[in-house]
Amino acid sequence: GESSDQWAPATPEGSAAMIHGFLDSIEPTVSDDEDDDRPDVEFVFRAKEEGEVRPQACQAVLVCGPGAATAYALSAFELKAAPWSLEVVKDTVVRTFPPPPRSPRFYVAAAAAEGAPPVAVALLDAPVPSDLAAAWSEAFLGAFGSAEVLVLDRIFRAGWRVFGDQVRPQEPHLCGLWTASWGAEGPTGSGASALAVLPAPNATEGLAAAILTQCEVAKRRCVVALALQDGAHLGEGSLRAFEKLSPLLQRLGLQKEGAAAPDYREAVRQMVPPPSLSIYA
Repeated sequence: GESSDQWAPATPEGSAAMIHGFLDSIEPTVSDDEDDDRPDVEFVFRAKEEGEVRPQACQAVLVCGPGAATAYALSAFELKAAPWSLEVVKDTVVRTFPPPPRSPRFYVAAAAAEGAPPVAVALLDAPVPSDLAAAWSEAFLGAFGSAEVLVLDRIFRAGWRVFGDQVRPQEPHLCGLWTASWGAEGPTGSGASALAVLPAPNATEGLAAAILTQCEVAKRRCVVALALQDGAHLGEGSLRAFEKLSPLLQRLGLQKEGAAAPDYREAVRQMVPPPSLSIYA
């Protein structure tokens, strides 16, 4: 079927190729030569106890990758822990490396606007392995009904690909991809407030691509926003880049217009450095 050119910045054909390429990884072609008897890895969402907010009542859910996105969420929102988990069904796991991801830390963000519906926040401690991303996102999206989905993550400047004499952007810079359900103006509106499209030949991968693909198929609003990170060490500019989402965050009741920016320097200081500082980790 047709795919939105908002998925990829080049052409609708390029966009469709990215979508269908990832769908192939979700439903790989079955080989007649060899049967794979290994069970499909499954994940299950659990509410460990009756909380104040049900996942299905959330108007939106933020998925924050490790590093810049998690640091931003912890500094920008008032978060209250939610008794939820998303864990692998152990009987379906036969692999040992890389191990299945631990459950993200789940929170409910306090509303900055009175009466705003709740927004859930999931903080990832480590990336979800690409071959488990489809199963992870299916369980995750199923838990939150029809809520809008915001995936916040980073893209390293060293890995930013350009054509010809194009120049890589510098911090702070935010770009992304989103589903066609947002309409012509996209998630943050048009004009100066518009979120820049992730330019070709760059593309989303792993969990972000899985969530975006499944939301597109379900005609569900989803945006993947990537903050540029210059170097292995996290800096204030990467966090400041997420301010581009302010129109969307204000609509969701998470921010008030004109509110003071968080202390990004302190947010960066509180982040524990990862075991590996490789930009390819």
